[in-house]
Amino acid sequence: MDKTTELRQWRRRQIWTNLLSAWAVLFIVAALIYMILAWAQPDITTIQRALKRAVSGIKSDSNWQMFLRIAWHNERAVLIVFVLSLIPVPLLYWLNLVGTAASIGLVLYVNAGQTRVGMLILAGLVPHGIFEISCFAFALALASQLNYYIRSRTRNWRKRRYDWIGRLPWWPFIRPLLRWYLIIVVPGLLLAAVIESYITPWLLTLVR
Repeated sequence: MDKTTELRQWRRRQIWTNLLSAWAVLFIVAALIYMILAWAQPDITTIQRALKRAVSGIKSDSNWQMFLRIAWHNERAVLIVFVLSLIPVPLLYWLNLVGTAASIGLVLYVNAGQTRVGMLILAGLVPHGIFEISCFAFALALASQLNYYIRSRTRNWRKRRYDWIGRLPWWPFIRPLLRWYLIIVVPGLLLAAVIESYITPWLLTLVR
């Protein structure tokens, strides 16, 4: 098997493994946070006050302003993932997804008293979340390749080990990652921002 075919198969494995793992981590962490809060039953007013303080500087936006803010937030979160993947430490770039999953569990718990959790998930999370989390998971799959490449080059340099991926030229290796990011991740996150800013608020008014 030539190296081009082997690299293509390796990339495919990385993408599918990380896509499925990201969705699994999201569901597990969000469910754990929700169950822990439901079991501990903390004072919900304290949590609500903390959330209000966190967003106190945010003004009431129009749909367009909301779209811009959400789109920037989503793109920034993905860029943080790629920056963390440049550090030659495995799985460090997963921290952002774990934090996102934990915040979803917290939001579900806080809103459980006002809206049935199932309806909140269907109306407030699913429409834009399918695109947003899928793009985030795909970005993680790209970041995993970049992180492995960085770690492989580091090991080859420090220990004089032979890892053929780490010996590949950097631009031919990174170019497909950049192309997939621009073709898949960026448009997908923009679509998620459109849904979250224009459609989700209307859906939430139907279930509250």
